[in-house]
Amino acid sequence: MSTQKIQLAINAPAADVWRALTDPAISPAYYYGFEAHIPAVAGAAYSYLMDGHEVITGTVTDVVEEERLSMTFRGSWAPDVAELPESRVTYVLSDTAMSIPGLTQLTLIHEGLPEGPTSENIERGWVLILSGLKTLLETSAPLVPAPTA
Repeated sequence: MSTQKIQLAINAPAADVWRALTDPAISPAYYYGFEAHIPAVAGAAYSYLMDGHEVITGTVTDVVEEERLSMTFRGSWAPDVAELPESRVTYVLSDTAMSIPGLTQLTLIHEGLPEGPTSENIERGWVLILSGLKTLLETSAPLVPAPTA
């Protein structure tokens, strides 16, 4: 099993990053058009929806608002992704190394994916998603347009 870890600094306060991660009105602008429906309660079911259909589901396992969000992850947007075992995604929001006001370090950790091309594609997807989140928060414009049906 592999662990993917991606870190970046975002020129936005942690509250804005948290809101973008969990608000279904914001997430489609950077997350392939997926709406995030994530209750900030450990043990709650969550989902990402596209056109009203679940494409990612799981359970929230750990929440510290504006600091940490951990959840199980089961994707179903493509047949090869649906065949993967359940894994875990954790977002960690923290100060940057030099604690610069207004900057947030975002760390994404995706654990429990088997080695192989599907997992490699998921990692490339995370890079695009997180880059899109950063661009959206810093410029108010999406990095790439949301897919259309």
